[in-house]
Formats: sequence, structure tokens, C-alpha cells
Amino acid sequence: MRDPLTNCSYNQVYKKLKEFSQNGENFCKQVTSILQQRAELEFNYAKGLQKLAIKLSKAIQNTKRSCVVSAWAWVSEGMKSAADLHQKLGEAIELETIKPTHQVLSVHEKKRKSLDNEFEKTANLFISNWNQQIKAKKKLMVSTKKHEALFHLVESSKQTMTEREKQKLLNKLKKSTEKLAKADENYYQKNIAGCSTRLKWENTLESCYQSILELEKERIKLLCNNLNQYTQHISVFGQTLTTCHTHIHGAISNIDVEKDIQTLMEETAVSSTENISEFLLTDYFEEEPNNAMNKERQKSSIKSKLMRLHRDIEKASGDLEGLQRMLRAYSSNSFPDPESQRSTAALMEETKLKLDLLEANSYKLSSVLAELEQRPQPSHPCSNSIFKRKEKLPVWPSMATVFAKPYILFKPGKMMN
Repeated sequence: MRDPLTNCSYNQVYKKLKEFSQNGENFCKQVTSILQQRAELEFNYAKGLQKLAIKLSKAIQNTKRSCVVSAWAWVSEGMKSAADLHQKLGEAIELETIKPTHQVLSVHEKKRKSLDNEFEKTANLFISNWNQQIKAKKKLMVSTKKHEALFHLVESSKQTMTEREKQKLLNKLKKSTEKLAKADENYYQKNIAGCSTRLKWENTLESCYQSILELEKERIKLLCNNLNQYTQHISVFGQTLTTCHTHIHGAISNIDVEKDIQTLMEETAVSSTENISEFLLTDYFEEEPNNAMNKERQKSSIKSKLMRLHRDIEKASGDLEGLQRMLRAYSSNSFPDPESQRSTAALMEETKLKLDLLEANSYKLSSVLAELEQRPQPSHPCSNSIFKRKEKLPVWPSMATVFAKPYILFKPGKMMN
């Protein structure tokens, strides 16, 4: 049967309000879900930032203090403050926005279900009465037609019927009249009840309409309040974060890079007493005081080695003089080549060091030869820089015998200008 409320203007208005309300509820749920995700992002970011701040703080503790390191300490504190801010922002979003919204939406959902049930109940009563009226009307119309036909039959056949037949028709007419009266009363009462159900439905619709309107007003106010709170929290968050960055900027502005560099140079500078390079001198079997060699063969071998050293010393001295001339030529040049000057100066220092090492080896062998020949010991500027020292050598089977013995150590830093 046809729904009498389908085209009812009241019902259409109510449906539009419900659609609007449902749309608003969906939007509110989506916003709440997004805010929940935002809060989780804040928590995760705060957690990650806190870890980084701890790492940076540990790195600072393991580093010597300076202006730059102190400024990085502010960065670490800034990270900790920012992490705390993000944590608080996430908590504020959860406690002051998400939780109240969930509570309101839950209350609204229960209220709407109650209103929908009440509305559906009165609408079903009205539709049921409407359909019952149509059925009662149809039944009454059929009964009336039959009753009228029977009445005409009785009137038209009075003259031709016997008393018995006539009485039988009159009894039948009486029953028809009673049945018709009953159908008429039933139809009438349903029609009267229809007015009542219609009014009850309209009153319920109006009540539900007003209630949903109030729920919508409350939801809109809730969204507005959430928006204001969210904006306020973001504003405070931004201001506090700016303050943290201001502290960091102040610390950075006070950095004295030149002071840090000066401190570095002072702390890492090598004093003249520490600027000593140690080199191994040659240590031959012939130099051993208690070796098994014949004295003449021992002296001959040492002299041979000294001759080799003297040749190398002469060559190194010549090389040194040549490098010194080159360096003077570079210095007197109108357009000197800095790179060539640096490389020549480095090569000259290397040659000086080589010459010192050769002379030290020559002095050491000459001292042994003088002792064998029972002559006075020679003198040399590097004599005080030569000493013996035992060292713990790695276990290399092919070299163990050689390196296990004491060897001569030469410290050119004590003899060089």
C-alpha cells in the first residue's frame, strides 16, 4: 500500500534535517579521527626528539667545553623543551578536544536512536491506521451495496411473497442492517483514531525535530570550541617554541669562534721538550762488545760501513746545499711560487733530518772503532741524544732474534735547531 507520509512536507523537512545531522556527525567523527592522528604524531615526534636530545647531551658530555659546544648544549635543551611541548600539545588535544567530543557524540548517538525509535513508532501507528481506514472503508462500501440490494429486493417482492418468505427476507435484512452498522462504527472509530494518530505523529515529529536541532546546535558549538582550543594550543605552542629558539639564537650569537680556535691551539700545542722524533739507528753485530769476531775483521767491517756512511753524508750535504740555493732563489724571485717554496722547504727539512741520522750512525760506529783502536772517543752534537732502550717487539719468528736485542734509539729533536 502507498505510504501516506512519503510526500508529506513535514516528513520531508524532518528527513532533510536528519540528513544534515548525519552529515554533521560524520564530519565531527572525521575531525576527531584526524585530531587523534595529530595527537599520535605529536607523541611520536616528542619521543623521537627526546631520544635525539639525550644523544646530543651525551655527545656534549664526552666533549671538551667551548663556546661552540656550549651553544650545542642549548640546542639539546631546545630539543628537550620542544619534545615536552609536543608531548603537552598531544595530551591537550586528547584531553580537551578528542575525549569531550567522543563523550558528546556518544550521548548524541543514544539520544538520536531514542528519537528515531519514538518517531518510527508513531509513524508506524499512523500508517497502520491509514491502511486500516482504507480496508474498513472498502468493507463498509461492499456491505452497504449488498444491504441496499437486499433492501430493494424486500421492497419489490412484498406483494408476491408468502408470509414465510417475507419473514425470512426481513430476518436477513435485519442481520444485514446490524452488520452494516457494525462496519460503519468500525470505520468511524478508525477515522476518529486516525486524527489522533496523525496529531500524535506530528507532535512527535515536531518534538524530534526540535531535539535534533538542539543536538546540532550543541555539535556546532562543540566544533567551534574545539577549533578555538586547538588554535589556542597551537598559538601557545608556537610562542613557546619561538622562545626556545630565541635562547638558542642568543647562545649562537655569543659564540666566539676565534676564542675556541685559540683555546684549541693552546691545548694542542706541542712544547719544545715534547717535539722530539725518535728514529732507530743501525745496530750491527760488529758493535757487540762480546762478539766472537776477530778484532781485525771487526775493525775492517766497521771501516767499510763508515766509508759508505761518509759517501752518503757527502751526497746528503750536497743535496742540502742545492736545496738551500733553490730556496734562496725562490725568495728573491719577483713572482715566487708558494707551492714550490713549500715543497722545497719540506724537502730541505727531510734532507737535514737524513743528514743528522747519517751523522749519528757515523758517530756511533766511529765510537766503537775508536774503542777497538784504543783512541780517544770522538765528539758529536747528537751524542747526548743517543741511548739504549729495550722494547717489547711483536712476535715475528723471522725477525725475533734481531729485534729482541737492545737497539739504538736516536732523538734528532734534541740536536736540531
